[in-house]
Amino acid sequence: MTPLLLALLVFAIAGAAATFWLRQHGSQAAATAEARERDESQLADLRWRDFTRLVLQAMKGRGFDPVIEDGMAPDGIPSDGGDILLERDGEHVLLSCKYGSGSVVGVQAILGLGKSATLRGAGNVIVATPGKFETEAMRVARQQGNIELLDGKDLWPELRPYIAREPATAVEPATAPTPLPASAFAIAWGGAAALGLVAWLLLQATQGEPPVSEAIATATAPATSQPAASPQPVATPSAQAVPTDPVALERRRKETANAISTLFGVDRALWSTQSTLLVYLSAEEADPSSELCPLLERYPELAASRVQLQPPPGSQKSVRFKQCRSY
Repeated sequence: MTPLLLALLVFAIAGAAATFWLRQHGSQAAATAEARERDESQLADLRWRDFTRLVLQAMKGRGFDPVIEDGMAPDGIPSDGGDILLERDGEHVLLSCKYGSGSVVGVQAILGLGKSATLRGAGNVIVATPGKFETEAMRVARQQGNIELLDGKDLWPELRPYIAREPATAVEPATAPTPLPASAFAIAWGGAAALGLVAWLLLQATQGEPPVSEAIATATAPATSQPAASPQPVATPSAQAVPTDPVALERRRKETANAISTLFGVDRALWSTQSTLLVYLSAEEADPSSELCPLLERYPELAASRVQLQPPPGSQKSVRFKQCRSY
């Protein structure tokens, strides 16, 4: 697989993965926000009697039971909105459920609860509200020492198991998920394109192949006819002179093999010996002889090399040998 195809594959996979993650993340965030808004708003939407019934269920979870006094309903909730006496193993606690003005309970609702508890035989008081308590109310409760304040945040973990979820259609208009902006997907695909480019550059550096355009230009340059009056030679002096450095010779051999690998009908090319170039063909009918010879003839030490044309796997054709220039 060529570096370009691998880079396109990286681009497609990275872009698809980023798009999938954005859509999943957006759906989860919308679902979380919807659930949080529905949960936080339910306590404030309840009537006093429904709220008190939930608080009694939470108190039963603590082991308390309402004391049914004369004239009270069987569920223990007074019809006049008064306080409820609770009992647990002989211990009596006064429960007071408050709504307050704007879901904020002031200090006036706390004052006198200690005396009311004493008159009804309770040693402690629990004050519950779906909203919050004023700072002064909390200070008074701490001073008296026997008053426990439970606001909506404190109550929610105990009340949540007893609250039935509302149908999805009841909250759908108010909590419709907001679609992700197009810029988020554009950024995701832009990042995928950057990854694809990096992958292409790394593969090019690993294989050490010159760009295809350069290889084609190099292959066609010797075949281009020069004007008769042009004083410039066809081959440069550096190409005619044979270097004595082994490293330079090996670099010219590798450069030539890489250039031939880019020709049409060639799968890859490599030197099997010092004087034999093995060319693997990608198709049976391919014959790159006319294009590979100019590449070999650029360097005098490679011009007379033996070329072995290897047919593709499964082909019935036999191996062919060619020599562009005789010794």
